[in-house]
Amino acid sequence: MRILIVDDEPTAGFLLESIIKEVPGVITDVAASGKEALAKAAVNEPQAVFLDIDMPDMNGIQLAHTLAEKYEHLALVFATAYPDYALEAFELYSVDYILKPFNKERIKKTVKKLVNASNLSRSEASIPIKTPKQTFFVKPGNILYFEARSSGNIIKTLNRTYTTREDIHAFEIRLQPDNFFRCHRSYLINLKHVKEIVPSGRTFQIILITDEKIPLSRKQEKLLRTKLQQRQKPL
Repeated sequence: MRILIVDDEPTAGFLLESIIKEVPGVITDVAASGKEALAKAAVNEPQAVFLDIDMPDMNGIQLAHTLAEKYEHLALVFATAYPDYALEAFELYSVDYILKPFNKERIKKTVKKLVNASNLSRSEASIPIKTPKQTFFVKPGNILYFEARSSGNIIKTLNRTYTTREDIHAFEIRLQPDNFFRCHRSYLINLKHVKEIVPSGRTFQIILITDEKIPLSRKQEKLLRTKLQQRQKPL
């Protein structure tokens, strides 16, 4: 489970990280400001965020609102010295509100709950995407499509685009067949992000929820419509 810790006090941030890392199955990262937290979240897509409230550029409540709007199912845990914001924090569907000085066992208990909840949701389990510089972890549900290109294959998600050397067939095998469909020799799409199918000359195009257009081969058109009907997504 990927957890992002946000605290403008380095000592507090790294202390919290050291406690969280004692729980097996956790990968952590630390940000010292709201701006840095948003940048790191865009790259690594954390599943949970532990955040302070009193920060200079963007306070924890503002940051929590922004993160909650961008990332569905993100768990928020407030770790702060200020008890007065608890009600507002829980209105954001936060998981917990932990006061400083930190209680080690309380924090570990919260992290274990988050890890267990994540393990119960296999559909939300992230998969690694290898790029030339590093490996990113992405939730399959956030993937829009995979496009095979001669200049380098790309994986487009709701938030960003990754360049990868992964083969489209190998990538297809790693994903759930009920959710992804090979619509063209060069494209693999996420069925839940399909908006409509439209004619395009002698073939067809798939319009995604982002209004991006993906080619659809004639021989795959009927099969795609059948799969979409099975998912009860009328076109």
